[in-house]
Amino acid sequence: MYVEGWNAHRVVRPSRLANAVIERLLLRILDGEFQPGGDLPPEAALAQEFAVSRTILREALKALEEKRVLRIRHGRGTTVRPKNEWNILDPMVLSVLLEYGGSSTLATELDEVRTALQGLMADLAAQRITPEQRRDLDLCLSRMRAALPAEPGLGDPVAYREAAHLFARVLSEAAGNEVARCVVETIDVPLPEDDPDHALGSIPRTQEFAERLYARVTGQPIPVPLLGDEPMVDLAEPLPGPNGAPVSLPSQPPVLTTPLRRRPLVAGISR
Repeated sequence: MYVEGWNAHRVVRPSRLANAVIERLLLRILDGEFQPGGDLPPEAALAQEFAVSRTILREALKALEEKRVLRIRHGRGTTVRPKNEWNILDPMVLSVLLEYGGSSTLATELDEVRTALQGLMADLAAQRITPEQRRDLDLCLSRMRAALPAEPGLGDPVAYREAAHLFARVLSEAAGNEVARCVVETIDVPLPEDDPDHALGSIPRTQEFAERLYARVTGQPIPVPLLGDEPMVDLAEPLPGPNGAPVSLPSQPPVLTTPLRRRPLVAGISR
């Protein structure tokens, strides 16, 4: 077992060491220590620096090559690839990019893609949904509504998030498109447990989008009261724009991404 340098109370077992090395290398690349097109230090030096075996290090480097972060040239060293070549849909790469601010637009781009795919899944579900799936979708939406805050500052964001996850799952199953489901689930980033204010503040937009998806599946207009004194609106109908043209609500899937937060880079494994 190995105790990580940045947290002396956290024990990392051998099976997790390679993932820990992957994360620390990604962070150091994002921090600019290892530049695109530049070479990493020799394996022996990296293994000693991270206090891991050469076997563990090679496993981590191979994984980063598969994620298209590194290019391994046997006998010639390991090179960092440009970020635009990375597989940003890899769960570990994506989580590090989001958590440490790899791109100021990444969260918005994820929402745009996921919103479009969930709209597609709603249209497919309208044709393919079974009676059992329709009942499940109704139940999930009812649970989401029950967890809505009665007034600003109140509500149960944890229960709401769980219901929203189930809503998205039932919707994807009803759509019957495994490719869309896998992409949506890959880029789904849940709200942090330690940010209740953001969770509560995001619920109204999330609910509006879920109601729109439900309306597209069922073909029924769903009037939903918004928080505060705002009038009830028919979310199955497009909202009128300034010139009378229909406009969409802000892109927002049932399960929200978090705002990008640049966390300070911590000391890695014997950095």
